[in-house]
Amino acid sequence: MKLKKRNFGNIISIILVTISVLLVISPFIWLVYSSLKTNKEFMASVWKLPEDPQWNNFRLAWGDGALGNYAINSVIVTASSVFLTVLIATLAGYAMWIFKIKTWMSKFQFFLIVTMTIPAYVSLVPLVETLRALSLLDALTGVILPTVAFNIPMSVFIMRSHFFSISFDIIEAARFDGASEFLIFSRIAAPLARPAMFTTAIINMIWVWNDFLFPLVFINNPKLKTLPVGLKDYVGEHVTNYPVMMAAILIASMGAFIIYAIFQRQVIGGLTGGAVKG
Repeated sequence: MKLKKRNFGNIISIILVTISVLLVISPFIWLVYSSLKTNKEFMASVWKLPEDPQWNNFRLAWGDGALGNYAINSVIVTASSVFLTVLIATLAGYAMWIFKIKTWMSKFQFFLIVTMTIPAYVSLVPLVETLRALSLLDALTGVILPTVAFNIPMSVFIMRSHFFSISFDIIEAARFDGASEFLIFSRIAAPLARPAMFTTAIINMIWVWNDFLFPLVFINNPKLKTLPVGLKDYVGEHVTNYPVMMAAILIASMGAFIIYAIFQRQVIGGLTGGAVKG
């Protein structure tokens, strides 16, 4: 009887997982075969498979190289933002661990919680005025700095949680052996925090790569557009070639997809490790 109940439960679990997977991958599958249609086929039926795959849509999507320029800008913004965010979050999490800031009611942690609850839209006007005063408007640096500022709170909590799961006896033993604070951080703490650093980097990378709001508001120069903003140009005022636009979206999404596929073990391991250890 127990075996039958267990088998029934396993079947239900498999069905639910299968449905969840289909819901997740179905938009991507639709995007792929839609990018291979003609515009006439797409307008006739968005669900019908293409009769003759139009691989030329990808060449048209790439155009005169504008999409490549957008990709370079996205790489610069993403790489710089992720590097600065992970660096600052790691140092902050390490400092909170070293000084044993555990209580959630501490002023610094309360400030982090408050900043996480502020929507980005609320701060757009002050950010624009600040960037204009610093002559950073219409520059990639003007996108990178606000992005880092908004990503730091969540990243600090991830790093803090991981550091507090490590035994502090390791640090005390290193100090007893005469190791400097810099040596302790670079040779002991940082390597131990590598899984959390990977997790923080990938989460931030995916968010920054897909960010549309900050590049749209802070950049007017067409040569400095990032991929999400550049894709907006594929929507025509009167006529839109949807398959070509789908091809451009597919090209733009491949960067984040490939990076996540390569480092998925580190991401999942870091997240589950943080959940289990506290």
